[in-house]
Amino acid sequence: MAIRAFPRLWSRLRGGLAALLATVVLAGSALADVPALKRGLNFELWQHWTNRTEFLAPAYDRTNFPDWQKAVDDARLVALRRQGFDFVRLNVDPSPFFWGEGRSEPLLAAVERAVSRLIAAGFAVVIDLHPVPDMEDRPFGLHTILGTGGVEPSGAFARYLTLVRAFATRFRDHPADKVALELMNEPDQDWFSWVAATDRWPGQLAELHAAARAVAPRLALVMTGARGGGFEGLLRLDARRFASDDALVWSFHYYEPHAVTHSGLPWEKGAAHFLTKLPYPAEKFDPVLRRRLVSQAKARVRSEIVGADKRAELDREIDTAAEAYAASGAGPQTVARDFDRVAAWAAANGVPPRRILLGEFGVYQDAVDPATRAEIVRVARTAAEEKGFAWAIYTAGLTRAHSSFGILGDTATMTVEEPIARALGTR
Repeated sequence: MAIRAFPRLWSRLRGGLAALLATVVLAGSALADVPALKRGLNFELWQHWTNRTEFLAPAYDRTNFPDWQKAVDDARLVALRRQGFDFVRLNVDPSPFFWGEGRSEPLLAAVERAVSRLIAAGFAVVIDLHPVPDMEDRPFGLHTILGTGGVEPSGAFARYLTLVRAFATRFRDHPADKVALELMNEPDQDWFSWVAATDRWPGQLAELHAAARAVAPRLALVMTGARGGGFEGLLRLDARRFASDDALVWSFHYYEPHAVTHSGLPWEKGAAHFLTKLPYPAEKFDPVLRRRLVSQAKARVRSEIVGADKRAELDREIDTAAEAYAASGAGPQTVARDFDRVAAWAAANGVPPRRILLGEFGVYQDAVDPATRAEIVRVARTAAEEKGFAWAIYTAGLTRAHSSFGILGDTATMTVEEPIARALGTR
């Protein structure tokens, strides 16, 4: 009898030891004083529309970097804080730091002023290093840094590591519960890596983490996955390799259904540019509505595109896109499934839900029905909160009300559009 009882006794002891170990681990993670992120919004980087020649011109105002600083006073920052947000994800374009000798220190000081202003207004701040793809007049962008988009790997990543160290050094002594550093926005790595063993991003992420930790052991760092920073990229990461670091936040972006959230974009003349006003959920996309919207999309093609071959190609793309959206089943249930996968990844990697950040979500509004836009925002926001994740809507829209991804209905008073405020639960 004693022999039979021993396995049961050992099982109980083992369970108790496991619970004790879990308590110790959780207690250890609680030691890290990191920002308590809950409801945030992105501050867009106007700077990405300025090319290198303009930026380096003597008359250009580089003291207000990012550019919103010269247009948004402290009173308006306080007004925005009262709208119900507790943190700002501050998008900072790193490319200008590499455009001219001796420019880094003044730009870094300008970013620090922006962070200090936001903290004074009552916000915590995630400093988001936000490289955008390279353009002819805007060199040293995302592709150059990572060696993606047809750009051969070079020494640019090593230079970017130096910038990460500079940012970490600059902000390591700021209040630990007010500032976090996001190492890179939406890395476009590993799209063509079919097995995780061949992924390049985990090694690059480890180098970024080591660069920051070498100079700032306790600064909160925001980490993300590859493939554009979406949830599928996050799921490919093994966060357990960073288990000894309890000052980490893990981020993903979510713009599903992409056919709706990115429809009507003026700078991309693909099917999504023409196929607009799609309903949400996708079950509302019945055959009658489908025929009407496809017909309208093809009419736009004929009005904007001259070449017959290109018109025919876009017509086929529109048919394919409409069929795909109708079959997608996109709706609250698909969002819930995706967020369930993120929650399962977090549990498997020992990441508390409060250390997961939905860093971007939102809808390009210019060609979307307002009620559809608000519903997509509401579904994503509630799915995040149900899992215990923090979120940051993209984006504030500091330049013009009722435009693009912006959520402000009045930039003078910093008032969020009423339907979006309700969708975000800030009313």
